[in-house]
Amino acid sequence: MSAVPTPRSGGIQSVERAVAVLKLFGEAEPELGVTELARRLRLHKSTISRLMATLEAGGFVQQDPRSGRYRLGLQLATLAGRALNQYELRDVARGALVTLAQATGETCNLAVRDGDAAVNIDQVLSPNPVKHLGWIGRRLPLHCSAAGKPLLAFALHTDIERVLSVPLASYTPRTVTDPSAMWREIQRIRVDGVALAVEEFEPELTAAGAPVRDYRGEVIATVSASGPSFRLNSDRLLEVAAHVRATADHLSAGLGYRAPTIPVISVAPFGVPGHASPVLRSGELETTGVNKAPKRPGTPGNDRQTLTGRRAPRDARASRAHVPPAGHIARFEGDLGEERSRW
Repeated sequence: MSAVPTPRSGGIQSVERAVAVLKLFGEAEPELGVTELARRLRLHKSTISRLMATLEAGGFVQQDPRSGRYRLGLQLATLAGRALNQYELRDVARGALVTLAQATGETCNLAVRDGDAAVNIDQVLSPNPVKHLGWIGRRLPLHCSAAGKPLLAFALHTDIERVLSVPLASYTPRTVTDPSAMWREIQRIRVDGVALAVEEFEPELTAAGAPVRDYRGEVIATVSASGPSFRLNSDRLLEVAAHVRATADHLSAGLGYRAPTIPVISVAPFGVPGHASPVLRSGELETTGVNKAPKRPGTPGNDRQTLTGRRAPRDARASRAHVPPAGHIARFEGDLGEERSRW
């Protein structure tokens, strides 16, 4: 006869009882009634009835209206599928991470969300002697890391509001802690399909991260590349960000996701603590209203930098990437020398 395990120190008795109930269901006994559950767990029937009502409300069990017996609910299958996707994703993404690390020369990570943090589940180190040394299992904040920002930007609106409703931790003078600035950052990430973190989480560390989506369009992970700031200057960061986004889009396509194209990205350095990351958009190089990026030598007037380094037509100045509807994300396609400007 089964029984509820002795509560561990600090354990929550009601949760432990609920876990014990769920573990009793198996292939041999897919359905169980309140009386049988109470007998096996040596609990009162009223206690089991309350537990089953709570589990049913959460979708973890279903009650047969005719027999009154319970079986496991589909919510468990959903959670199990998400867990399996994370582990399978490591296998799928490993080759892409290796290729990305070779192409960028920087340390590349695959991360998933766990509560209010991004967690690295795989990593390929930079081939350079001077490199960013992270580790698998490292937890990163959502609001100021390249791995975390895309996971936050494409979360439910209510979830974003919840995260931004509490004081945001400051790790460096560049960490964005103002909720209004974070909302602007989130809008930029949704438009550009890639996030930047320039010394926001660690001094002298710059990174770019992009979301990976499954066949349903849900963001399930992020791919990021990170390295020392002296190597990832404005021009280099532009190139690395494009590689990161292309890699994330490749993985998303492999998982069955299809999306429209996105404008070419551009970046600019910024120098005021507390401001959001450099802007990535299809218009002029700019920061968050702080200062303009320095012009290239010998190029008069306003130069719009593209992935090929060519000056864009004058009409492009007036172009501004718009924020797509909630839940929409655009995809970068084509080789790195091709500019896309259609959604």
